[in-house]
Amino acid sequence: MQKLSVVSTLFCLGLLPLAAYSAAARVDPQFTNMNTDVSSEWIAMATEITQPYKAIYDLNRRGRTHGTAERELSVNENGNWRYRTSTEASILFLSDRRYNDSSFQMNGYYVEPLTYEYARRGTGSDQAYSVRFQRPENQLQTLEGEPVAAEWREHLLDANAVLHQLQIDIAIGESESFAYDLIDEDGRNEYYEFAVVAQETMQVLGDTIDVVKVERVRDHNRRQTYFWFAPSLNFTLVGMQQIEGGKEQLRLVLNDLTFYEGG
Repeated sequence: MQKLSVVSTLFCLGLLPLAAYSAAARVDPQFTNMNTDVSSEWIAMATEITQPYKAIYDLNRRGRTHGTAERELSVNENGNWRYRTSTEASILFLSDRRYNDSSFQMNGYYVEPLTYEYARRGTGSDQAYSVRFQRPENQLQTLEGEPVAAEWREHLLDANAVLHQLQIDIAIGESESFAYDLIDEDGRNEYYEFAVVAQETMQVLGDTIDVVKVERVRDHNRRQTYFWFAPSLNFTLVGMQQIEGGKEQLRLVLNDLTFYEGG
């Protein structure tokens, strides 16, 4: 299962698979004297980035396609958002299917999760986890109402919705480093850091476009994970890559992208 375990690490931040953001990443206007116009610009950018879309990716490994992945963001009549991601991969006789389903609301330029569900099926043991963010009480519980081990923290994210917050923060462009607290797909508190490492060009859907390259920051060099976001495509995630021991373990390549009205 080691070859397929990178699917989770690459696609939902556990993809790679965060409480408060680090000072380098976020500035909360209610606790500072930040210029109101700047705050309004950030909110406007978050609103622009948070638009319904569906992205389909090929899952490649060292030049061969081993599956597909999807990300879809939609909004309901109450103005809450649903962020669904899925992967289906097979390598030799191993199979792996993973599903992440987050609902969240936007509070200014913050993503505030409401519920998170995760499921994994395929070779080996199946997994499932769910959590509800009880915001009025600052508490966490499963969708069945049971307590969870993870602790509540300000601006706490989940392992799926965190990528949408990262997308917003990159678009805002206030910093080149970002830190988040989240609940991972096992229900544990995790802390992740990212850094913008380059401005590049990339072939995306047949065109050469500018992209922002972001790296997951770790305290070791055994594994490197990179993300590419495209400013001309609403800062959508257009590619990801994970490298271990100097060898590519998995790459996501955007195959199709559709934006919808209604955001």
